[in-house]
Amino acid sequence: MVTLNLDDDTANLLRQVSEQEHVSPAQLIKHLLSDYLEDLADAAAADAALAELASGKDDTLSLAEWEQQLNALER
Repeated sequence: MVTLNLDDDTANLLRQVSEQEHVSPAQLIKHLLSDYLEDLADAAAADAALAELASGKDDTLSLAEWEQQLNALER
């Protein structure tokens, strides 16, 4: 269990949005936090992929090259 202290403005906004969305404030916080953490993980994975690409460790293919390889596998 985690306790969260919010200032009055944020707490009021949370109540308003939770009412609009027809969810409890706790459910809204869980959903928003989960989405945010997933976004952070996605951003970290993208940064790692970009760093690998920039380092030359990862090969890239054009769409045409990828289609050729895919077509060769289907034969």
